Amino acid sequence: MNKYDRRQILRGVTLGAGAVALAPFQRHLKAAEQRDVPMRFVFVVKSSGLQGEYLNPVGLEHGGDQLVDESLEGKVLSESMQALNPFKDQLTIIQGLSGKMTRTGHSSHYGALGGYKASPHAPPLYATIDGYLSEERPSVFNHIGFKMGEGGQNVTFPAISAKGKGQQLPFQQNPMAAFENLFGSILEGGDLKKKYTRTGNVLDAMTSDIRKLQQSLPATEKEKLGHYLSGFEALRDRRVQLVSMQKVLKENAPDLDDKYTSRFPTHHLEAHFDMAAAALITGLTNVVTVHADSLDSVYSGIGVGNNVHAIGHGAGYATLSAQDCRNKIRGFHIDLIASLAAKLKAVPEGDGTMLDNTVIVYTSDNAARHHSIGDDWPMFVVGNIGGRLKSKGRYLAYPRYGRPNHQHTICNWLTTLCHLAGRPTQLFGQPDMALGKVEDQSGPLSELLT
Repeated sequence: MNKYDRRQILRGVTLGAGAVALAPFQRHLKAAEQRDVPMRFVFVVKSSGLQGEYLNPVGLEHGGDQLVDESLEGKVLSESMQALNPFKDQLTIIQGLSGKMTRTGHSSHYGALGGYKASPHAPPLYATIDGYLSEERPSVFNHIGFKMGEGGQNVTFPAISAKGKGQQLPFQQNPMAAFENLFGSILEGGDLKKKYTRTGNVLDAMTSDIRKLQQSLPATEKEKLGHYLSGFEALRDRRVQLVSMQKVLKENAPDLDDKYTSRFPTHHLEAHFDMAAAALITGLTNVVTVHADSLDSVYSGIGVGNNVHAIGHGAGYATLSAQDCRNKIRGFHIDLIASLAAKLKAVPEGDGTMLDNTVIVYTSDNAARHHSIGDDWPMFVVGNIGGRLKSKGRYLAYPRYGRPNHQHTICNWLTTLCHLAGRPTQLFGQPDMALGKVEDQSGPLSELLT
């Protein structure tokens, strides 16, 4: 069997007592047969700003007074974007969106993917786009988060993703722990089904006790306990699903190599991207967020020994200037994105490949600068969700903030993603009241919808 044949992968999922819990896989299989394939969303978020001028193809600039809408055909991609040349016909570079409704400074936190003012020290007010889409496109793991970090912490909450009010999403930081969480069932010894059944019985009993306790609590405490309960129920159902996925997981899990135990966080980030690809290919999830770094991250694995915060303030390293360091970090991220795209493009699906039914978004939690003011929020997208995103290689630069023609914000982009997912909404996030009427800022980016 072709390791990456999506239909064969899906046929490898067996049904049994867990048929109800296996509904996502039955939908996957039916979709593959009917060529009505699932949609997938990947968000790669860096810290310290994403410098838009280094995304521009040769000869194109942003920051003007009028919309620039150009095909990428015949254009030369910038040096840091060269790894995306094989995907140029599925690449969309978006410039000129603003996000001044978010918190500015070192990070906008949930605001980058939520389009609202947020703090790392307070619970999220609303869902972020990845959390929202993960509930709309559920699978075994509705959402999987990865984060490059220092130290041995397994799970962290970086305050960039939420599935609803007060419900921030966890991120896997230690690659070995992440592998065990996602693919560890294929490493289990003995009778896995019996072992997971026993665990499931314990979880059922705990769920029953939690429900009884919930009935005697006031409303606010009931809500908190409800989140706790949903975690137990999700774990129970997930165990049933994983028992039925042994074949597909064994065939498509990434190889456990030195990256997983390396002392370099950059190797960990490579492992995270490997696991992200495998999780998408096997159907473990349809939504992945990679928090590529934070201000204290050090890229010594690629020869950058200063942390991101120091680089943002102009510190270089050895013979590298601060800009050299930023270029190397951005290029490293883009290389990893290109590798992920290549793996998805190698998997046949429907009339094309998995990449054809995926969007990979690269952006920053801090707009364009280390100390953000939110007036310019560069990003690029690889993939177009089966043509729903109107792009066969496109450069869009909206008029700059402060000009009469500027009225498009990151919330319009987040709203566009809702439309792409088949869940249209008027405005995802909050308006920038300095731009005028709410209705003038509502709706998707019409230039990007077919």
